[in-house]
Amino acid sequence: MGCGQTKPAEGESRKKSVTFKDPPVDFIEPSPKNVFVLTPQLTVTPDNGIYPPKPPKTRRREIIPDDIIFQTLDDHALKVPKSMESSVEALCRYVIKPAKNDMEKCRLFYRWITNNISQVVLNELLKILVYIWYDTAALFQGKRKPTDAESVLKLKTSVCIGYANLFSALCRCANITVQKISGYAKGYDYNPDTRFELGHATTHTWNAVHVDGEWRFVDCTWGAGNCDEMKKFHFDYHDHFYFMDPDHFILTHFPYERDINMAIAWQLLQEPWPLDKFNAYIKPSMRAIEWGVEFVSHQSNVVFTNAVSIFELKSRKTLSVLNGELIPEKGESNRAYSYAYKCGPDVYKIVVRPPSVGKFSLRILANPENDEEAFLLVSYVIKCLSTDGLVRAFPYHWGIWGPSVGLANHGLILNNVCPLIMAENGEIEIKLPLEKELEASSRLTHAENLVKESDNYVLTEINGGNLYARARLPKEGYYKLQIMVKLDDDKYKTILTYLLGSTQTLLGTNKLPRCYRAAREFQCRLLEPLRYELPRNTRVRIRLKCSRNLSLVLKKQNLDVQKHDGVWDFLSTTPNAGEKFFISGKLLDESCNGSTYKGLYEFSII
Repeated sequence: MGCGQTKPAEGESRKKSVTFKDPPVDFIEPSPKNVFVLTPQLTVTPDNGIYPPKPPKTRRREIIPDDIIFQTLDDHALKVPKSMESSVEALCRYVIKPAKNDMEKCRLFYRWITNNISQVVLNELLKILVYIWYDTAALFQGKRKPTDAESVLKLKTSVCIGYANLFSALCRCANITVQKISGYAKGYDYNPDTRFELGHATTHTWNAVHVDGEWRFVDCTWGAGNCDEMKKFHFDYHDHFYFMDPDHFILTHFPYERDINMAIAWQLLQEPWPLDKFNAYIKPSMRAIEWGVEFVSHQSNVVFTNAVSIFELKSRKTLSVLNGELIPEKGESNRAYSYAYKCGPDVYKIVVRPPSVGKFSLRILANPENDEEAFLLVSYVIKCLSTDGLVRAFPYHWGIWGPSVGLANHGLILNNVCPLIMAENGEIEIKLPLEKELEASSRLTHAENLVKESDNYVLTEINGGNLYARARLPKEGYYKLQIMVKLDDDKYKTILTYLLGSTQTLLGTNKLPRCYRAAREFQCRLLEPLRYELPRNTRVRIRLKCSRNLSLVLKKQNLDVQKHDGVWDFLSTTPNAGEKFFISGKLLDESCNGSTYKGLYEFSII
């Protein structure tokens, strides 16, 4: 399971199918019988001297509110002359010159080791670039090189134990108490289906330093970069692995050297984890930790489900993009079988419905910025034991279903609600309160593109301080309803996205009348007829609601029809087949004198 960490946001490698006979439950926690019951004992080594491993009393952010405080020190570490790299002692003396305390010395060591040092050495016309790289050849091909500190400094390449040895040697030169720790890590090739076992060879090595009376974790290997699926190392510096809090560190690092007491003590936790819990627990990405994402509902990396699972998470940062990619074990899926929505100030839910029985990978991706890129938060293995018959795909949607960020800025107020609406009779009407005037429109899309001209099955109107969106769903399946508002630059922006569903196909479903912008401007609402196609030469009843003083024109003739309670109610005869039938109108307010009639609604005569 490799001591190099996985390259962020890359896909997990797919494994062969396995046979499983698991209980039909959605979430399985590690057995409480496997919890440690031993009392931590003092672990004294030549490295750590007289300081027993104890949990720190302060969080990282309390002593390092922002890594920018190390900017000057980092710049110094990045400019170490080549002549100062002749020995560990010489390097230590030069590197720590600007340091005022042990924490700053450790930071200088960490930054120097993790950095890709490009020291320019002029040899007439040649510029020689020198790098410190993770030794993937030693890790994957068995081409072992010396890992003692002096050799690592000379060769500029090593595996994790070499990084740890060099960091330890620099600390000892600076009289800083340091501990080298080995154990199990969820690294580059981590597979939730493969478990670590006590007694097996350890897979990673890191450090702990005793600074200002407290032990702190340091992992130079993972701070330097990561390995991709092709077993190639990539420099990708991370601050996170310098003084990471123990409750975050345990998510990927489990100390063990055939000594259970050591494993307990060097977790630096008040409540140590058993290995079973470490095996079963999810592996959040560094971005998930950085954004303060808490996985509320599912902490196990393997989830058993019957038909549907709902994943709940909290995020300290507001997420604009949140997606769940469900990938079958064999092949890839180009359809969506999950949707995400916001259900509280910092609470989000992802509903997952596997299309069949079997094994899947679920990748949850997010971004606090509303752009085209999303980053991995966590991966799960989904084992679906049953489904509810034919599972329809959801429409593709990049963002979060429901209201978009900044909805209130456009005059719409809506609490966080589940955006899924199921139609009982194939028709849905949504009413939204408005706080200011706006121009809006809607789009309707079937997930499987089974409905042609689907925009003709949605009608958007504004009346009485409310926005109304009426949709007809002629085919079985799921639809995406986008409600858009017009911006100052005449472009439209989607501010609300609903997931509509229908469990039946309705024969002979009529399209809705075509509604023009003037109908919303005049705040009209058509009550009857609510179908686009009307029979030829037939008397039809027309009912139109409008609170404003309006003059109507039908078939190019003025109508002398009185309103009752703000509603026009009259009969009219439709023209011949193939003709268009329009209702037009204009305001009779004083400010609109001389204005022309505008089209409000359009019908087709058959």
